[in-house]
Amino acid sequence: MSSTSTNKKKDFTNIKKQSSAERKRFSGNKPLPQPTHVGDFMMMLLMKVCRTCLLVDTSVKIGVYLIGVMFGSIICDLFVVPKTYLADRKNPLNLYFIKMGWAWTFTFVGAYIGLTSFVYCCRDFSRICQHFLRLAVGTFWWYFCTKVFIHVESIMGVCTQLVHDNKATCLEAGKNWLGFDISGHIFIEIHCLLIISEEVKTYKDWKKLGTILEDEDLPNKRNLTEEEILQAQINYKTLTPFIKMLLIFITVIQILFEFMLLTSTVYRFHTLGQKVTASFVAVICWFLSYRVLYRSGNPFPFMPVMPGTSPLNFMKIV
Repeated sequence: MSSTSTNKKKDFTNIKKQSSAERKRFSGNKPLPQPTHVGDFMMMLLMKVCRTCLLVDTSVKIGVYLIGVMFGSIICDLFVVPKTYLADRKNPLNLYFIKMGWAWTFTFVGAYIGLTSFVYCCRDFSRICQHFLRLAVGTFWWYFCTKVFIHVESIMGVCTQLVHDNKATCLEAGKNWLGFDISGHIFIEIHCLLIISEEVKTYKDWKKLGTILEDEDLPNKRNLTEEEILQAQINYKTLTPFIKMLLIFITVIQILFEFMLLTSTVYRFHTLGQKVTASFVAVICWFLSYRVLYRSGNPFPFMPVMPGTSPLNFMKIV
């Protein structure tokens, strides 16, 4: 009898412990989140700054750039702007950043396109090539427009010594060539800024992409194989930290371009007409690319498409 009584007491004690544990489980007290590391907090803050700078609507940026160039040029013509180190054409920012502006943009935006498209195109290399082709179009506009600017200046100008009828002989004679010199600086600055603005739009819905990839019914919804989705999930987790680092560099590049755009506007390197013409040419190149060519729905596999175009349909193409 004593053994039976002891077993009953043990059973009752166990039941009581289980009931207490169940009450604690369903008492509504959630476990406290893990403390945020200082490094993680700083990274979150930095990415917030990057999103604020980069994800402004492109149409808004175009309005700001065009109005800024026009009014800045008018102010510079009406008032004498104090000369600073930046007024010297040989300053390092001009020599190593603006003159190599397309190279900087091509390198960092190209790396960003490569990593992001590798994730959302599910390693489909033909689709990835379609995204890289946007850089080829941007390179074409840069090369074509700068050559046209040089040609326009040579045919729409006159030498200060009328004996010379072309720019080359005029300069060789030590004279000045007075031509319509469309600002290459203004063009490349706005050209690069608009391309950056369009390409980083994919990051706006990057978290949404991660949520979509976790959907268990995704193979049926997107007509993808389980292996493709698994690879996309792995690539998303692996490459996202590198994508964030690239965005930090791209943010710095954008800020430098905008600062140099202000500098190019307020100093008298070019006339109002030359600056405004360069601005509108850059906007026309953007419009023909991102609002016409990439949206044409071209059936050919190796034609450029809009940023974010993917079988996952994770972002709205606007």
